[in-house]
Amino acid sequence: EIRLSLVGSEMCIRDRYKNNITDHTETLLKKYASSIGKYHHLIHFIQKLGIEKLSINTFKLLLNGEEKFPEVLRTLETAKHSIHMEYYSWENDIRGNQIKEILCRKTKEGVAVRVLYDAYASRKIKYNIVKELKKSGVEIQPVIKIKFSKFANRMNHRDHRKVIIVDGKIGFTGGINISDRYDNSIDTGLYWRDTHVKIMGETVYNMQRHFIENWNTAQSNKLFITKELFPEITSSNESEEVEFAQIIAGGPTYPLSNIMLTYFKIFTTAKDTLYITNPYFIPNESIINALKQSAIGGVDVRVIMPKKSDSVIVGAAAKFYYEDLLQAGVKIYLYKKGFVHAKTVVADNYISVVGTANMDIRSFDLNFEIMSIIYGKGFSNQLEQAFTNDLKECEELSYEVWMQRGVLKKISHSVANLVSSFL
Repeated sequence: EIRLSLVGSEMCIRDRYKNNITDHTETLLKKYASSIGKYHHLIHFIQKLGIEKLSINTFKLLLNGEEKFPEVLRTLETAKHSIHMEYYSWENDIRGNQIKEILCRKTKEGVAVRVLYDAYASRKIKYNIVKELKKSGVEIQPVIKIKFSKFANRMNHRDHRKVIIVDGKIGFTGGINISDRYDNSIDTGLYWRDTHVKIMGETVYNMQRHFIENWNTAQSNKLFITKELFPEITSSNESEEVEFAQIIAGGPTYPLSNIMLTYFKIFTTAKDTLYITNPYFIPNESIINALKQSAIGGVDVRVIMPKKSDSVIVGAAAKFYYEDLLQAGVKIYLYKKGFVHAKTVVADNYISVVGTANMDIRSFDLNFEIMSIIYGKGFSNQLEQAFTNDLKECEELSYEVWMQRGVLKKISHSVANLVSSFL
C-alpha cells in the first residue's frame, strides 16, 4: 500500500545525503566554470528541487533494445555485491527470461538482488518470472500492491521507472522496458524507437537513493546507507571534455511536481536549440507556455512525436495542442517508421535529458518517474545526432496544412483531450 509521505529511514536517507551536496556542487561549478558555469541557475534549481548534487560521470548512449539489452546483460554478469532493479513493464519473453536467468544465477553467487516492479504493467509475470526469482532468493515485490477489490483506486499510481543499479557504481535508465518489442533484432512486427543511457560515476548514488526510498516505502525490510551500496567512486575523467549529471525523480511521495518543473526549467533555459522527443504529449499549460515562449524568443524548438500512437485517445489528445504550438513557431515532426517511445531532450548542444517521463499529467504527478540530466558536448552531440537521424523518418507538420482540418476533427481532438485526464 502506498504511503504519501516519507517517514523514518526515508527521511534519514535524505537528511544524511544532504550533507555534502552543496559543497560538492559548488566546487565543480568553480573548477569547470568555463564550460558549465553558465548553467549554474539550472543546476542549483535541480539541486534544490530534488536534493541532487552535480557529479562527474561517463556515459554510454544506447539506442533501442538491440543496444540496451546486450549492454545490460554484460553489466549484470559483472555484479559482485548488489543488483537493484525497478521496472514498469517486464514481459515473459526472450529478453525477460535472459535477465531472470542472470539474476537467479547471481543470487547463488552471493550477490544481493532486489527488484521492484509495477504490479499492473508487469502483472503477466506474477505467476512465472516473479515466482522463479523468489525461489532463487531474489527479493522482489511491487512498489504498489494491487488488490482486486481496490483495483480502480490503486492503479492510478504506477511505478513507471526503468532503473538498474549494479554494485552502486553503474546505472541504467531511459524509456526501454524489459520486453522483446523494444529490440528490433527480434521480429515483433513493429519497429520500436527508444533511448536509454548507461551512467558510470557518482550520479549513480542519486539513482541508488531513489531506489532505496521506494524500496523502504514498499515493505518493512529496510535498506540504509552503507559503504557497499554507496561505494567510493574515483572519477577517471578529468579532461577538458569532462561531463556531468544530475538525477531528478518524481512521484506521489514527492511534495512537488519535480518532473514537470524540471522540464519547464530546461525549456525556458534554452537559448538556441531545443529538441524534444516524447511519445505521449499531453502537457499542461505551463509546459505549453514554456515551449511557446522559447519558440517566440527565437529558439529553434522541434518536437518529435509518433505519427500513429499506440493509444487512439492519447494520439488524438496530443493533436489538441498542435495549432497553438505551430502558431508560436514550434516545429512538429511525426515519426513514421514505427513507434517512437523515447523520452529525450537536447538543449543548446550541451544539456541532455534521458529518462522515463512522458509529457503528461500522469508522469508529472501520478507516476514514479526518473530522469538523468547530462551536461556536456560529447553526449549531447550523440543525442542530437540521433535526433537528426530520427527526423529523416518523420514528416513535418505545417501550420497551413493543419489549419485545413475539418470541424469534426477539431471536436474529436478537444473531446480526446478532456477524456485523457482520466487515463
